[in-house]
Amino acid sequence: MRAYLQLTFVVLGLVVVGPTPAAAESGGARTTAYVDTVARVSPSGVMLFAGVLRRWNVADGDGVLFHGRYLELGGAIGVNPAYSQASAHLEWVPIAVLQLRLQYDLYGFFGANGALLQFPSASSRFGNDEIKAAGGSETTGLGHRVLVSPVLRLRAGPVVLRSQTDVAWFRLSSSDGWFYEWEYDTLVAHSDFVVSNRSAVLLELWHGAGEATLLAGPAYEITHAFDAAITRQRAEGVVFWSPVDTLGAFARPRVFAVGGVDLMDRNRRHDPFVILGVGIDLDR
Repeated sequence: MRAYLQLTFVVLGLVVVGPTPAAAESGGARTTAYVDTVARVSPSGVMLFAGVLRRWNVADGDGVLFHGRYLELGGAIGVNPAYSQASAHLEWVPIAVLQLRLQYDLYGFFGANGALLQFPSASSRFGNDEIKAAGGSETTGLGHRVLVSPVLRLRAGPVVLRSQTDVAWFRLSSSDGWFYEWEYDTLVAHSDFVVSNRSAVLLELWHGAGEATLLAGPAYEITHAFDAAITRQRAEGVVFWSPVDTLGAFARPRVFAVGGVDLMDRNRRHDPFVILGVGIDLDR
């Protein structure tokens, strides 16, 4: 993750990948509070997320396409040494193979630890050395993101296919210029679009009671920042492990990891990277 990671929840449910389809009761509603901590290397950072969501489950219909449907509303806060983030989202699963999310994020940059670092041009390098050298030039400010994220998900026996696309629009309260965006590890203009896709083929290596599971497999990620015309491609391996369905009063304890190598990257080509996270839920 970047110096101050913020996994799109994916945790938030960014977790880069979770069981598919959603394993909730057919019909009824559930309120869930959650906490996730995510850290990454190359670039390095850590972030804490906490949030609450309300999910209304739709009664299963005839056929597997009409199982696991729901509507969800949620909010979250995230914090790291560079900025804080407040999020609200609407998520809808109209059929089992399609998950749709609309999300709004408000960022508050602290003016330290890499917040709102500005670079002279879209062709500037922004690797670890350049970010370190720019230390002390951070500024305070606000940022906005509107995120549309469709997810295609299929399951055939123990094999899970998942493809998530993020279409993100950023607006920063800053002058014209080029700014380092931590989550997607790219440069954005003060008003800009970033599109990212991560597709994974996962094998369920183990399944326990309820939602306990172990998933692992390869993934491929491509990210493109429009105004700067920067494209990054990564080959990855993904592991998601929820060892038990419940842990005392808590539900779905989880550990997840993404590791791989940058295949196309202006600053870190062929460099390895790692993302690690842990989280847990509380249902009511």
